[in-house]
Amino acid sequence: MATQGTFVLADIGGYTSFLNDVAIEHGKEITEDLLNTVLRCNRDRWKLANVEGDCIFFYREGREPPDELIDHIRDIYKTFSQRTIDIAARAACPCGACTRTGDLSLKFIVHAGEFETQKIGNRTELVGTDVVLAHRLLKNSVPLDEYVIVTEAYAADSQDIALPAQSASETLDGVGEVSYRYLDLQPVRDELRAANRVFVTKEEARIAIEGDINAPPERVWRALRDPDEFIVWTQLKESKELPGPGGTARMHRCVDAGGRVFVRVVVAEDEEQRRITEKRFLSRFVKDVYTTMEVRPTNGGAHVNWYGTSRPTIPVISALVELLLRGSVARGMRRSFQQLKDYCETNP
Repeated sequence: MATQGTFVLADIGGYTSFLNDVAIEHGKEITEDLLNTVLRCNRDRWKLANVEGDCIFFYREGREPPDELIDHIRDIYKTFSQRTIDIAARAACPCGACTRTGDLSLKFIVHAGEFETQKIGNRTELVGTDVVLAHRLLKNSVPLDEYVIVTEAYAADSQDIALPAQSASETLDGVGEVSYRYLDLQPVRDELRAANRVFVTKEEARIAIEGDINAPPERVWRALRDPDEFIVWTQLKESKELPGPGGTARMHRCVDAGGRVFVRVVVAEDEEQRRITEKRFLSRFVKDVYTTMEVRPTNGGAHVNWYGTSRPTIPVISALVELLLRGSVARGMRRSFQQLKDYCETNP
């Protein structure tokens, strides 16, 4: 006997070209990481029907209220997008797979209808016209990269979906015309950007470097923000701009004088206050590492404050690791400040 259910497809966009353009083994590890991120964030709320390459097929019996379902999708999307930033931030691979995570996007298809199950080997598969319909909607004419399609069969007139929505339809072979609304995930990207927009204060800092530079503050600020100038005073071999995941960060893949690859992730900039924050990766025991540089005017020059802080992953172990790392980070910050000072004072 057929059962009423709600179907949710979470599909990674750009998956095929991503695997084609990077080393396949490393690319596979990253997409595996991201798919598992979606599964963990789901927290068994929806049942897992199948993992279909770059797509996860979830379902549940009955019909979940649209506002609750969309809230859960928002959480999954933010967690996925944040994970792409974290992977890029600790990139050091020669194949460039980590730094290409910004090419990956996420979209969702939500539909409701009847299904039955069948046994194929040791697996239980969902079958039915509505299951086919949900999958067919993965190929659609929505003019966005990241969105949620909500069919009329699931939520025809719901007013509880707090995302920008447009009505559309598709004519599907063997199914006919299907009407739906597509929801733009831009507000969720904006929320993530706001959450990452961190400025470390002197009171919060675990590492603090301060100093004066004999150059106008606007000159120092330009050196911090301009990619061409940044590569000169930091003495990098290379700095290449990368697509930021969901537009939530400005990223550059950098190669230093010793050939070490790292990613510069700028998560917050304040033009008026001349503040800029970078997110860094130190180790798997320390996460959410932020450093803020701010430029203040002085009589005839600029005063630079450089503040760093982090949040430990495992409090006891991380505290020990952080003590070892703090001295190294502080030395690196002092060295970079001296490079910035020398550059700005000799290149007015």
